[in-house]
Amino acid sequence: MSFPFNQQKVQVWGVMNVTPDSFSDGGDLTTSEALKAKLTHWLPWIDGVDIGAESTAPQNAAITSSEERKRLETTLAPLLKTWPKDLTLSLDSYQIPTVEWLLSVIPKEVPTVWNDVSGQLDSDVIRLLKQYPQLRYVLCFNPIPSRAQTSSHMEYVKEGSSAGHARQFFREKFETLLREDLFSRVIADPCFGFAKSRDQNQKLLQELPILMEELACPHWMWGVSRKSFLRMPAEANPKDPAIRCELDGRALLWTKMALEKLRQPHTIILRTHAPLLSRGLQGWTTLESVWNKNS
Repeated sequence: MSFPFNQQKVQVWGVMNVTPDSFSDGGDLTTSEALKAKLTHWLPWIDGVDIGAESTAPQNAAITSSEERKRLETTLAPLLKTWPKDLTLSLDSYQIPTVEWLLSVIPKEVPTVWNDVSGQLDSDVIRLLKQYPQLRYVLCFNPIPSRAQTSSHMEYVKEGSSAGHARQFFREKFETLLREDLFSRVIADPCFGFAKSRDQNQKLLQELPILMEELACPHWMWGVSRKSFLRMPAEANPKDPAIRCELDGRALLWTKMALEKLRQPHTIILRTHAPLLSRGLQGWTTLESVWNKNS
């Protein structure tokens, strides 16, 4: 279901949070029936689903791996036996015990991705990638000192250019992945919102296409969906339907502009709370071709 946009191959992954406190859908998906209903509604529009059971928003406290697993056992686990074999399942978790348990119960034929927002390319990551050769890994630019600090990421905002920090971060991590013969399985994610100030996030938005061309990684995830730094004013309520609509529109506009700036081909995964809207990019390219022909 991926589609071309200029030279880019675009995929749309819907975000589902089985949490009580996520800013967008917290409390909405606490049963397997609710998760299945949303999945069924989204299925014609998505290439993958990114499922998280812990909100890492700055105002929320971290939870234990056992609590995270309990939430996933209640919601996701009952659906695994009948999971569509062409739908990527992305596990949004930084907790190693949770990831190990999930990988042991997901059918091998289901395309699986580990979305690790910790940014820690440690021995556990290398071990699990080698243990599960079908697994792909999202390497997130989150400059925290250790995996245990993931939920308190906003305490580790660094001074200076986030694009400069990202360039150094990805180069070092890519070298490790190349040495381990795992680079082909990585998806790079600038990880907007994590350990970055509002100004740093917005500057990174501007510089990301250039950064991607320099780093020459073929697979990237873009997750700007409903991010707080896109709000004007910043304190606007993210649960207000009008604000959500504005955030979705801003994210879609930035996505289109960024896609048009890329000159080298990539696979771009749009991680979004509004997959039907994001899928509209496919129609946009069709309209553009019609307009060009008739102009």
